[in-house]
Amino acid sequence: MDNTGDSLKGEQIENFARTIVNVVREPLVILDEDLKILCWNKNFSNKFKLDENLPHDLSVFEFNKGRFDVEVLRQELENLKKTGEPLKNIPVPIFTSNTVERTFLINASKLETPTGNNVILLSCKKPKTASGLAKRDKKFMRIFNDILSQAPAYICTLRGPKHVFEVANENYLQLVGNREIIGKTVKEALPEVASQGFLDLLNKVYTTGEPFIGNEIPINLESRNGELKNSYLNFVYQPTKNARGEVEGIFVHAINVTEQVEARKLLEHSEERLQNLIDTVPAMIWITNEDGKSVYLNDNWYRYTGQAEREAEGFGWLKATHPEDMDMAEDAFRTASEKQQAYSVAFRLRNKNGDYRWVIDSGSPKFNEHGKFEGMVGTVMDVHEEKLKEQRIRESEHRIRNIVQEATVATGIYVGKEMKIELANEAMIKFWGKNPDVIGKTLREVLPELEGQPFHDLLDEVFTTGKTYWGKEDKVDLEINGKMQTGYFNFTYKPLRNENGEIYGILNMAVDVTELIKSKMQLKESETHFRQMADLMPTKVTNTDAAGNFIYFNQNWLDYTGLDTNELLKKGWINFIHPSESETFQERWQASLDSGNPFEMELRYMNKQGKYKWHLRRAEAVMNEDGSIKMWIGTNTEIQKLKEEEKRKGDFLKMVSHELKTPVTSVKGYVQLLLSLLKRDGVVVQGLPLEQSLGRMDHQIKRLTRLISEMLDLSRIEENKMELQKEIFSLNDLVSETVQDINYTNTQHNIEVHQDYKCNVQADKDRIGQVLINFITNAIKYSPDSQEIAVKVQKHKNNQVAVIVSDNGIGIDKKNHRNIFKRFYRIGGKSEDTYSGFGIGLYLANEIIQRHNGTITVKSKKGKGSDFSFILSIAQLNPENDK
Repeated sequence: MDNTGDSLKGEQIENFARTIVNVVREPLVILDEDLKILCWNKNFSNKFKLDENLPHDLSVFEFNKGRFDVEVLRQELENLKKTGEPLKNIPVPIFTSNTVERTFLINASKLETPTGNNVILLSCKKPKTASGLAKRDKKFMRIFNDILSQAPAYICTLRGPKHVFEVANENYLQLVGNREIIGKTVKEALPEVASQGFLDLLNKVYTTGEPFIGNEIPINLESRNGELKNSYLNFVYQPTKNARGEVEGIFVHAINVTEQVEARKLLEHSEERLQNLIDTVPAMIWITNEDGKSVYLNDNWYRYTGQAEREAEGFGWLKATHPEDMDMAEDAFRTASEKQQAYSVAFRLRNKNGDYRWVIDSGSPKFNEHGKFEGMVGTVMDVHEEKLKEQRIRESEHRIRNIVQEATVATGIYVGKEMKIELANEAMIKFWGKNPDVIGKTLREVLPELEGQPFHDLLDEVFTTGKTYWGKEDKVDLEINGKMQTGYFNFTYKPLRNENGEIYGILNMAVDVTELIKSKMQLKESETHFRQMADLMPTKVTNTDAAGNFIYFNQNWLDYTGLDTNELLKKGWINFIHPSESETFQERWQASLDSGNPFEMELRYMNKQGKYKWHLRRAEAVMNEDGSIKMWIGTNTEIQKLKEEEKRKGDFLKMVSHELKTPVTSVKGYVQLLLSLLKRDGVVVQGLPLEQSLGRMDHQIKRLTRLISEMLDLSRIEENKMELQKEIFSLNDLVSETVQDINYTNTQHNIEVHQDYKCNVQADKDRIGQVLINFITNAIKYSPDSQEIAVKVQKHKNNQVAVIVSDNGIGIDKKNHRNIFKRFYRIGGKSEDTYSGFGIGLYLANEIIQRHNGTITVKSKKGKGSDFSFILSIAQLNPENDK
């Protein structure tokens, strides 16, 4: 039997398949009707790391070590093979290597070849992340923002590995001096905290997914006047995770405990006074035994929660917590009690009125004098209030030492004229680089390197005069691990008095600000670095003061003009602008200076050879904390080649339009002649819908004619040759006639006309009709799922009339509102493949209305529809409206 025909047909099918894969970008493999491999493209080979020597006649399920032998794929392909129903975005897990498995969206469909056989095109792509929040997520975000705005604590949320501020409540904004932080990273918004360890903590929480709880952590924040203000915070860095358990950001909850920390500086040794202070603590105090059961709750707990004593016994206090927070609060406490470690947790607590309020529960392990664990002791504080009343605690000498030892601020007590070290906590000993055996020795013995430095004299003066000394960023040289090291500290020397008012010692508290000082030193070099960086930029960078006076030009500007900075300032930068754009530039630049709005304009600058080149100038205002303009930073990017390309495109369109106009007009005439003959003579051709086909052809020719007219209008505008044939006519009649004409060819949409105002205008009737047709046809085109379109004629201010075209279509992102009126501009994305057009319709409409001294406005939101309107002056008021 001769198989030559079958062989030739198979070769034709394979050549056809290879032609397809060579023009498709996404990973693609082509199968025959038996699901055997015909060929694949390069992207498919790269994606799945294929061996170039793989045979092509294998089944797709045997292919590439059987990695495509997935049950769901096998079922779908067998169904496609039988029914011809294509696969659309079927998620399938496939190994791209021996160890890496990824999920791909599989699309497949049958395609008939020129030989009459069928092949199957199978493509794969990575799944896209869903955009936008569900309604319930949006509702949750609204509730969440309400909680943030009302919470008295400092609360914010950070997003991403760079910790971008996403949300911050009013208290947090006040804490950071009401700076513009939303949308900025922590490093950008609060540069002063970078050297204080907070960025390292945030990075650790984001990386490990473990929360961080900070108690009484010192922080220096820059105030409005530029000075650094020291505060102490209790805070929680809580990682937030997505549905996959991946860390997306960090939730920050902080309380200002500066007053409490400073209050401890006032502690005296008197047992009676400390006890009185404990009794006045405005917090709920609790004590548990070694089993974790509550053995004591002060009256504040019962007054706050309304619980009875029996109800709160053991773990009964948990009944007052919010049902959603109960397990979390219990787990945090039990874990800390079992591990005998401090903890802090935030949850909602029910008060006696039945309202749930946010509180911070902080606890620490309690040991007796023998070191035996006796349970936990802690406080619950209502953080709905902005201020926490000053906590004064009166304890014995033993309790004072425990408090100092647990404090995160370096603390020491020196007694007597010789400054004997009676107490030094771990933080202070670490600063000194010593061991705990320094207790009982004098400072001169422990730190001989302080000789020749002012600190011994300062201590003696404080002990003698009783005046507190405040050291700010003082330099200290200490010997640590056998090496002299320089540090900088904020510290206090405060005299301690006995009951008779006599000074018996000095309280020393210190904060290491070495990193902060080093940062300040680095900041002095920042301006030099900025100028060097600006000189290396490929664009021309300028810097002006708030009034627009230029104070800096980068090297690219100087190279472009051939002048140095002084010569350029003296000659006047404005003189390098082309005369055609100079006046417009000065008007728009002054408007930005007055309003603070960003500046953007295309204009030509003269170079050192005397030639003008097109540039895109942009400028942004840098604001002070009070919202006033501090300065302007501008960039000028050369777009000469882009302008030349646009001109070539315009010339080409003009040529094509002229060449097409005559043959299209002839075709249109013949079609209309044939239609008239059919209608006049009643000619009928069996089986051929001639009249319907000719009608559709006539409709398409009209569309082509309109497109040619638009391209010709484009060239007329560019050459400033568009002439307006103005006359006085009824705008209302024009709207009605235009809508009626469109309704003849469009039956799928309901166009309602609302004549709320009647008037005449003096304008080019055909051109205004052209604008109206563009607005309505755009509304039809971009409303595939909505059939309702409204056209309104309304009275506008200042003796003007507005025509508004509204739809409920796909809408436009706000960022594209200005761009859609640019020549050839089309919004990117899926719509570019779905909706036809050259991007010149709105450009022409805008030019026509501007030549009538009118304006075009757009109100639109993506997914919410659009309102396009044009506004013209009224030529003659209608008497009916005057009434």
